Amino acid sequence: MLNQDQRQNKFKETEAYKIGNQGELAVADFLKNKGWFVIPSYDYSGEDGNKAPKLQGLNKNFVIPDLDISKEGKRKWAEVKTKTSASYTRITNQYEHGIPLRHFEHYQEVEKITGCEVWLFVYELEAETLLFQKLNILSLNKRVYTGNKMNWDGMIFFPRDKFNTLQSK
Repeated sequence: MLNQDQRQNKFKETEAYKIGNQGELAVADFLKNKGWFVIPSYDYSGEDGNKAPKLQGLNKNFVIPDLDISKEGKRKWAEVKTKTSASYTRITNQYEHGIPLRHFEHYQEVEKITGCEVWLFVYELEAETLLFQKLNILSLNKRVYTGNKMNWDGMIFFPRDKFNTLQSK
Protein backbone atom coordinates (compact mmCIF):
# COMPACT_ATOMS: atom_id res chain seq x y z
CA MET A 1 0.00 0.00 0.00
CA LEU A 2 1.28 3.48 -0.89
CA ASN A 3 1.73 6.16 1.74
CA GLN A 4 0.35 9.69 1.20
CA ASP A 5 3.61 11.05 -0.27
CA GLN A 6 3.81 8.17 -2.74
CA ARG A 7 0.15 8.65 -3.74
CA GLN A 8 0.73 12.39 -4.27
CA ASN A 9 3.85 11.80 -6.36
CA LYS A 10 1.95 9.19 -8.40
CA PHE A 11 -0.88 11.71 -8.91
CA LYS A 12 1.61 14.28 -10.24
CA GLU A 13 2.49 11.79 -12.98
CA THR A 14 -1.13 11.54 -14.20
CA GLU A 15 -2.48 13.26 -17.28
CA ALA A 16 -5.16 14.99 -15.16
CA TYR A 17 -2.50 16.65 -12.99
CA LYS A 18 -0.45 17.71 -16.01
CA ILE A 19 -3.50 19.23 -17.73
CA GLY A 20 -4.54 21.06 -14.55
CA ASN A 21 -1.03 22.39 -14.05
CA GLN A 22 -0.99 23.57 -17.68
CA GLY A 23 -4.15 25.61 -17.02
CA GLU A 24 -2.73 27.12 -13.82
CA LEU A 25 0.43 28.21 -15.64
CA ALA A 26 -1.60 29.63 -18.55
CA VAL A 27 -3.82 31.69 -16.21
CA ALA A 28 -0.79 32.89 -14.22
CA ASP A 29 0.87 34.02 -17.48
CA PHE A 30 -2.35 35.71 -18.63
CA LEU A 31 -2.63 37.61 -15.35
CA LYS A 32 1.04 38.64 -15.37
CA ASN A 33 0.60 39.97 -18.91
CA LYS A 34 -2.29 42.07 -17.58
CA GLY A 35 -0.02 43.60 -14.90
CA TRP A 36 -0.91 41.33 -11.98
CA PHE A 37 1.70 39.91 -9.62
CA VAL A 38 1.15 36.25 -8.84
CA ILE A 39 1.95 34.03 -5.87
CA PRO A 40 1.20 30.41 -6.85
CA SER A 41 -0.34 28.74 -3.80
CA TYR A 42 1.05 25.38 -4.88
CA ASP A 43 4.52 26.74 -4.01
CA TYR A 44 3.37 26.28 -0.39
CA SER A 45 2.10 22.73 -0.54
CA GLY A 46 4.41 20.94 1.85
CA GLU A 47 8.01 19.81 1.57
CA ASP A 48 7.27 17.38 -1.24
CA GLY A 49 4.28 19.21 -2.72
CA ASN A 50 2.07 16.64 -1.07
CA LYS A 51 -0.40 18.83 0.81
CA ALA A 52 -3.10 21.23 -0.32
CA PRO A 53 -2.09 24.78 0.66
CA LYS A 54 -4.33 25.99 3.49
CA LEU A 55 -5.21 29.12 5.39
CA GLN A 56 -4.52 27.90 8.91
CA GLY A 57 -6.23 29.03 12.09
CA LEU A 58 -6.08 27.73 15.64
CA ASN A 59 -8.91 25.21 15.20
CA LYS A 60 -9.79 25.35 11.48
CA ASN A 61 -7.99 25.16 8.16
CA PHE A 62 -9.31 26.11 4.73
CA VAL A 63 -7.98 25.07 1.33
CA ILE A 64 -6.94 28.22 -0.55
CA PRO A 65 -7.35 28.99 -4.26
CA ASP A 66 -4.50 28.32 -6.68
CA LEU A 67 -3.21 31.86 -7.09
CA ASP A 68 -2.85 34.88 -4.80
CA ILE A 69 -2.82 37.91 -7.15
CA SER A 70 -2.13 41.61 -6.59
CA LYS A 71 -2.18 44.76 -8.72
CA GLU A 72 -2.30 48.47 -7.90
CA GLY A 73 -3.15 47.98 -4.23
CA LYS A 74 -5.78 45.29 -4.92
CA ARG A 75 -5.45 41.69 -3.83
CA LYS A 76 -7.58 38.76 -5.01
CA TRP A 77 -7.60 34.99 -5.12
CA ALA A 78 -7.85 33.01 -8.36
CA GLU A 79 -8.94 29.36 -8.48
CA VAL A 80 -8.11 27.68 -11.80
CA LYS A 81 -9.83 24.71 -13.38
CA THR A 82 -8.82 23.20 -16.69
CA LYS A 83 -11.63 21.42 -18.49
CA THR A 84 -11.98 19.86 -21.92
CA SER A 85 -15.29 21.69 -22.35
CA ALA A 86 -18.45 22.63 -20.46
CA SER A 87 -20.96 19.86 -19.74
CA TYR A 88 -24.53 20.12 -20.98
CA THR A 89 -26.95 19.37 -18.15
CA ARG A 90 -30.49 18.26 -18.90
CA ILE A 91 -31.66 19.24 -15.42
CA THR A 92 -30.97 22.91 -16.15
CA ASN A 93 -30.89 22.82 -19.98
CA GLN A 94 -27.58 24.66 -20.02
CA TYR A 95 -23.84 24.20 -20.18
CA GLU A 96 -22.11 24.18 -16.78
CA HIS A 97 -18.76 23.92 -15.06
CA GLY A 98 -18.37 22.46 -11.59
CA ILE A 99 -15.98 22.29 -8.66
CA PRO A 100 -16.01 20.20 -5.49
CA LEU A 101 -18.57 21.55 -3.03
CA ARG A 102 -16.11 21.38 -0.12
CA HIS A 103 -13.61 23.57 -2.00
CA PHE A 104 -16.34 26.10 -2.84
CA GLU A 105 -17.25 26.30 0.85
CA HIS A 106 -13.58 26.71 1.79
CA TYR A 107 -13.11 29.49 -0.79
CA GLN A 108 -16.12 31.33 0.63
CA GLU A 109 -14.51 31.18 4.09
CA VAL A 110 -11.13 32.30 2.70
CA GLU A 111 -12.89 35.29 1.11
CA LYS A 112 -14.58 36.19 4.42
CA ILE A 113 -11.39 35.82 6.47
CA THR A 114 -9.02 37.65 4.11
CA GLY A 115 -11.46 40.22 2.70
CA CYS A 116 -10.14 39.38 -0.78
CA GLU A 117 -12.45 38.34 -3.62
CA VAL A 118 -12.18 34.83 -5.01
CA TRP A 119 -12.40 34.50 -8.79
CA LEU A 120 -12.95 31.22 -10.62
CA PHE A 121 -11.05 30.80 -13.89
CA VAL A 122 -11.89 27.93 -16.24
CA TYR A 123 -9.59 27.18 -19.14
CA GLU A 124 -11.51 25.22 -21.80
CA LEU A 125 -9.08 23.18 -23.86
CA GLU A 126 -11.31 22.37 -26.86
CA ALA A 127 -12.42 25.97 -27.44
CA GLU A 128 -9.12 27.45 -26.22
CA THR A 129 -11.22 29.82 -24.15
CA LEU A 130 -10.62 31.34 -20.74
CA LEU A 131 -13.72 31.90 -18.60
CA PHE A 132 -13.64 33.93 -15.38
CA GLN A 133 -16.02 35.37 -12.82
CA LYS A 134 -16.22 36.32 -9.14
CA LEU A 135 -17.24 33.34 -7.05
CA ASN A 136 -19.92 35.35 -5.22
CA ILE A 137 -21.53 36.28 -8.58
CA LEU A 138 -21.45 32.65 -9.73
CA SER A 139 -22.99 31.51 -6.45
CA LEU A 140 -26.18 33.43 -7.32
CA ASN A 141 -26.88 30.85 -10.06
CA LYS A 142 -25.44 27.69 -8.56
CA ARG A 143 -26.66 24.12 -8.70
CA VAL A 144 -25.58 21.86 -5.84
CA TYR A 145 -25.17 18.10 -6.16
CA THR A 146 -24.78 16.38 -2.79
CA GLY A 147 -24.21 12.82 -4.02
CA ASN A 148 -20.83 11.15 -4.18
CA LYS A 149 -20.70 9.97 -7.81
CA MET A 150 -18.57 12.89 -9.03
CA ASN A 151 -16.77 13.81 -5.83
CA TRP A 152 -16.91 12.24 -2.38
CA ASP A 153 -18.36 15.38 -0.80
CA GLY A 154 -20.58 16.70 -3.59
CA MET A 155 -20.20 19.23 -6.37
CA ILE A 156 -21.39 22.72 -7.18
CA PHE A 157 -22.10 23.79 -10.75
CA PHE A 158 -22.29 27.19 -12.42
CA PRO A 159 -23.84 28.12 -15.78
CA ARG A 160 -21.19 28.69 -18.43
CA ASP A 161 -22.98 31.80 -19.66
CA LYS A 162 -22.47 33.54 -16.27
CA PHE A 163 -18.70 33.68 -16.86
CA ASN A 164 -16.83 36.41 -18.71
CA THR A 165 -15.18 34.93 -21.82
CA LEU A 166 -11.80 35.53 -23.39
CA GLN A 167 -11.00 33.67 -26.59
CA SER A 168 -7.33 32.75 -26.70
CA LYS A 169 -7.17 32.03 -30.43
